[in-house]
Amino acid sequence: MGPVHAARIAGAAATAVIAALAAWPAACAEPAAVLACREHWSTFFGGREVRLHFAARSEPPVDGRLLWSHAADGRTIARGELAAELKGGGESEAEIRLRLPEVREGVVLDTQLSVVLADRRNQVLARHDRIVRLFPSDPFVDRRKWLGSLGIVLYDPKGATEAIFKAHDLPHRLVGTPAALLGVAQGTVVIGEGLSLEDRRGLAETLLRLAAGGVPVLCLAPASGSLPFPGGGDGPQPRRVVLGGCEVIGELDKRLDADAWAPDGRVAAAGLELSAAGRGAAFSVAPPPRGWSWLEVVYPQGGRLIVCGFGIVEHWDASPTPRWLLLRILERLSEGTKRAVVSFEKE
Repeated sequence: MGPVHAARIAGAAATAVIAALAAWPAACAEPAAVLACREHWSTFFGGREVRLHFAARSEPPVDGRLLWSHAADGRTIARGELAAELKGGGESEAEIRLRLPEVREGVVLDTQLSVVLADRRNQVLARHDRIVRLFPSDPFVDRRKWLGSLGIVLYDPKGATEAIFKAHDLPHRLVGTPAALLGVAQGTVVIGEGLSLEDRRGLAETLLRLAAGGVPVLCLAPASGSLPFPGGGDGPQPRRVVLGGCEVIGELDKRLDADAWAPDGRVAAAGLELSAAGRGAAFSVAPPPRGWSWLEVVYPQGGRLIVCGFGIVEHWDASPTPRWLLLRILERLSEGTKRAVVSFEKE
């Protein structure tokens, strides 16, 4: 397939695009070809240019065109045309460049992209429709006062999570050692992404102890190590232990991508496998796709521990989903807990 023509199609070509899209049900009850998008995610930052790659396959040879139309609220934003030449039984790929419109802070906009493979007689051979969901870059607009009320205490020796918190003015207090976490009685504890539980002796037990005492705790995608099974031995018994996978993302916010994230389709950065540990059991960190990517432990005192295996920090700049997911997880952690006494609110 040839290069993308981002300019509007004029005259007869524009009419052909519209006619091909409208005539699809009647013209192609049994598709003679297959058209699919390589990118399986739907969330994008507004105001940016994105490149989507479409693969077409046909048993009979095709000498035709790829017609695309991008619309929002029933209004066409852009449309274009590419040459499409497929050998019989062969596959070809085309790149469509979309300049996405800006969206206002606090607004999420669903737009529609329709792509049609048509022959020279404008007979539709295959069609692909998808939602292109646009988010602003900052999910924390009008939420920083609430975030300050959480009293976030961050332990992040690697520094990547701290850098994101600073860049987005997320209120927090940084501590430099696991021992400093033992004194946290109010607030929300966050453990930075990519930390080795194995290298910090006693940290896993400290996280469980904090949650059992009523403190919300979030551990972002640990790199290695293990976590004792909650309630094992002489530890406090949790009210609920929940294990899950990518479906948790949709449960937290159905607008977010749950199955694939930009830029490489990977979602999970760490998994948790249940294994024997002495006389008890433990969750061992494993590379995905092994294990569960979500562990949530809820205690009667209102504390909650979430170990999130999704690569939120790793994929932070690639799509909106990691940013909105972090916000939803912090909201989840605050459920059923006492209001934080310590506040790190940004002025």
